[in-house]
Amino acid sequence: MVSTALPRRCGLATFTSDLSKALRAAAPRWEIGICAVDRDRLRYGSEVTTVIGQDDPDDYVRAADAIADAGTDLVMIQHEYGIFGGPDGAHVLALAARLRERGVPYTVTLHTVLAHPSPGQAATLAQLCAGAARVTVFTGTARRLAIATGLARPGALAVVPHGAPPVLRTSVDPAHAGPAVRATLERIEAGRVLATFGLIGPGKGLEHAIAALPAVVERHPDVRYLIAGATHPEVIRVDGESYRHGLADLAARLGVGEHVHFIDAFLTEEELAVLLRRTHLYVTPYRSPEQICSGALTFALAAGCPVVSTDYRYARDMLAPTRAGAPGALVPCGDVEALAAAINDLLADEEAWRRARAAADALGATLTWPSVATRFAEVASASVRPRRRPRVGASVPALRLDHLDRLTDEIGIIQFARGDRPDPDSGYCVDDVARLAIVAAGLAALPGQRDTRVGRWLSVAVRFLAAAGTDAADGMRNLMGYDGTWRDGPHSGDHVGRAIWGLGVVAANPATATVRIRAQRLLERALPLVERLEYPRSVAYAMLGLAGLDDPTTRPVLHAGARWLADRLGEPDPVWPWFEPVLTYDNARLAEALLVAAMRLGERDLAARALTAADWYLAQVGLDGDGGVLRCVGNAWRHRDDPLPGGGREAGDEQPLDAAATVELAVAAWRATGRWRYARIARQAFGWFLGANRAGVPLYDEATGGCRDGLSATAANPNEGAESTLAYYQALLSLVQCGLMPAPSVADRFTRRRPAPRLAPARR
Repeated sequence: MVSTALPRRCGLATFTSDLSKALRAAAPRWEIGICAVDRDRLRYGSEVTTVIGQDDPDDYVRAADAIADAGTDLVMIQHEYGIFGGPDGAHVLALAARLRERGVPYTVTLHTVLAHPSPGQAATLAQLCAGAARVTVFTGTARRLAIATGLARPGALAVVPHGAPPVLRTSVDPAHAGPAVRATLERIEAGRVLATFGLIGPGKGLEHAIAALPAVVERHPDVRYLIAGATHPEVIRVDGESYRHGLADLAARLGVGEHVHFIDAFLTEEELAVLLRRTHLYVTPYRSPEQICSGALTFALAAGCPVVSTDYRYARDMLAPTRAGAPGALVPCGDVEALAAAINDLLADEEAWRRARAAADALGATLTWPSVATRFAEVASASVRPRRRPRVGASVPALRLDHLDRLTDEIGIIQFARGDRPDPDSGYCVDDVARLAIVAAGLAALPGQRDTRVGRWLSVAVRFLAAAGTDAADGMRNLMGYDGTWRDGPHSGDHVGRAIWGLGVVAANPATATVRIRAQRLLERALPLVERLEYPRSVAYAMLGLAGLDDPTTRPVLHAGARWLADRLGEPDPVWPWFEPVLTYDNARLAEALLVAAMRLGERDLAARALTAADWYLAQVGLDGDGGVLRCVGNAWRHRDDPLPGGGREAGDEQPLDAAATVELAVAAWRATGRWRYARIARQAFGWFLGANRAGVPLYDEATGGCRDGLSATAANPNEGAESTLAYYQALLSLVQCGLMPAPSVADRFTRRRPAPRLAPARR
């Protein structure tokens, strides 16, 4: 529940406290926490699990992340004007937007609905309500206003009354009240009591009630008017106690000072029960007809008190006649004479007073928190989405492609960076360009993607791979200098497998229409190279590219590669069911490739063997339990005979390449089996990039859109090279493509000039 919270003294904080207690009773299996909107750095109880600095816009996003990370199923936002920071309370929109990004639904309870909101108020509240699963209001009038002003569509609105504590309908021993309440009631003695309670401020119209009192006292000299409640904190902040003192001065000037009594305290529920039990007529002289809710009026009716009220919207709904009669009388706002006359009439007519009391009591029986909380629980239950997505321990930042753009020029993508600045001396390589092709194809397939840079990257990648020589008999070139000249000759290796992977992804993706045909032709020319690949990863990368194609010409090659990988597993080994006797780099790609190839080929035995290897590997990197944190195999590697990870020594730095491979292995297992365990693991593994790792630091740089190159036990490498940055985007896109993560929002561009290429690329 997002709201103000006790000990802050305001009606909204009291409402939230009461509702949370009532919901715990109505829905005992629920866990309920409060996110407190704070302005005064208050100290809260254990029910407050998150705190938002009211005027700090970043706090709203951080709070939403904390709420989502806690596995929250639903957020109930209590909206009142002046509670949230920013123009017209617009900071709450950042919280709502982040909740939507994280897949956490929210409801909104409108504590005020204005007939004529300002343009800013209307825009803020309409945007908040537009993203809500449900919007609740307290009365039918509030519902009609919300529809008329465009705040919410009719189907999203539900009327749930304001609740009141059940203790108000009981007889509480006055000895349980505090000394201020007891002393005041003793002074009043046997007189009939008019009462108003709540936080005191000019909007309550108490000066009008006092102005009406001389005419009342003239006819009923036994009447005492009791004003109970502390001054509103916001009034004190600006004007101190001047309003309260002004009321006392007014009563003295009108000659009714002895008939007006103040209790300057924030009353407990038991004290309110004592006070309302002693009240003959409850008075709400509010000045504004716009007021759509009053907790104080709700409490008075719950206690069975007849009411005389000014004609504001909530009072009109609550005091409307029913079969039991009207619970009170309405008078125009600001009309002192009418207020005095209505009070006098009910005081003088005992039978009319009894009828009003009976009607108030009948209405009040429906307003206690147990019955109201049941209705809130029904609305909440209908708003909760099925748990279709496992939680991850970190939020997903907005999509920022600036660093990729700085690294990529008209030749290819620069391999390394110093910090976030491209290092031209490192040149280009097929490995990274193939990864760029995979990422660009994934970006091109995102709904609504219109970034022109993505199409340029696809063209650059396919052109570079063509220049590397996909039809060379001995393999492909890999390394190119920044001056556009090749630094090596054609040869076989992992880069060949990655090139086939990249070309296969582009060729299989309908979103890459402009370059797909060229990628298909290059892939066809490169197929003879697959049978010459001799290393497990080289073969695995090629299988990942071919498995995405539904092409009869590639099926025999895919089948041969899958069987070759399966042979590397050998006989089932319960201790080390893996493809190699040592875990090195990019390990998860081996099991992933065998699994996706087996699924494409429809060979269940191969898929089962791949899943066995996948489960073993996920356990090796700490992802076999519900709360696992990914610990990648470090660059010191891990041998099957090591008694501990790293052989009991420091295991070395972890690489983003391995984290991305682990994410995609879990995604492949999720696609193959539909088991939510793998979906959860995929998101847990992705959290490694965002700080869910052994050092507790993020690898992804939200400011640049780059990814840092490695992780030690305590820190991240500050450099943001191509391999690491592309690894982050491969992992992210794999989750988005299979529906385990919503597509992230797109951040504004932040550009920095890239180094200019020295020479045009050399022709092959």
